[in-house]
Amino acid sequence: MSVETDLQPPIIGITCMRRSVELLGSDLEAFFLDRAYTRRIRAAGGVPVILPQLREEEAAPVLDRLDALILSGGDDVHPAAYDAVDEGVSIDPGLETDRGEMALLRAAVGAHTPVLGICRGAQIVNVAFGGTLSQEILQDGTPHPLRPETLHELLARLHDLEVAQGSELGRIYGGTQRQVNSTHHQAIRDIADGFRAVAWAPDGVIEAIESKSGGYLVAVQWHPEKLPAPQDQELFDDLVRVAKGTPKRETQKWPTSA
Repeated sequence: MSVETDLQPPIIGITCMRRSVELLGSDLEAFFLDRAYTRRIRAAGGVPVILPQLREEEAAPVLDRLDALILSGGDDVHPAAYDAVDEGVSIDPGLETDRGEMALLRAAVGAHTPVLGICRGAQIVNVAFGGTLSQEILQDGTPHPLRPETLHELLARLHDLEVAQGSELGRIYGGTQRQVNSTHHQAIRDIADGFRAVAWAPDGVIEAIESKSGGYLVAVQWHPEKLPAPQDQELFDDLVRVAKGTPKRETQKWPTSA
């Protein structure tokens, strides 16, 4: 690799959402992403690239051009994506979108590309490798905080977080205690093979998982980008650091897809 190439900042792909919006009196199908993601990546020294919702066959060639991937937050994962009966509580699920993101994730795994999953992204990570979700955590008897209705509430409502000692997440944070926001009503139930839970809310809800087999794949249930900067900037800094140093590490071992 040339010196000139070595000096290039890493390219971090970020998935986005799709919505119908009104523009000049007409409906417009649009892809969108909270700008906070791109601000966090730039603050870490990376170049953010927003990815539209891809078809399954488009995933691999896109990953060839990325140094790391963020699976961003968004709508609920469709129950059919993890072979579950639809309980009728999922918000705006889209099976085609789920399949595209899972294909993108698996392509990242195959290319040894570092991955950070955020909220929905953590659920996609779990489901893509055979895990399941609770479609409504309140129905499972947990006193987990309700999903906020406004951005102000989202930023103000925090809960404690216990991080596993010796975990990748613990290394990133430099400790085992944290406070995070809570924006979800679904959560990881059965953990996928090849992964382990590494953070929990006080009521036992799983708040983060990571790969057990050496690859850089960390997935968190909260929204670090929505916390007041620089809080939780460590997650983005570490992703970019790894992307800079070893974007295609041949020595990594990853879980196989379900």
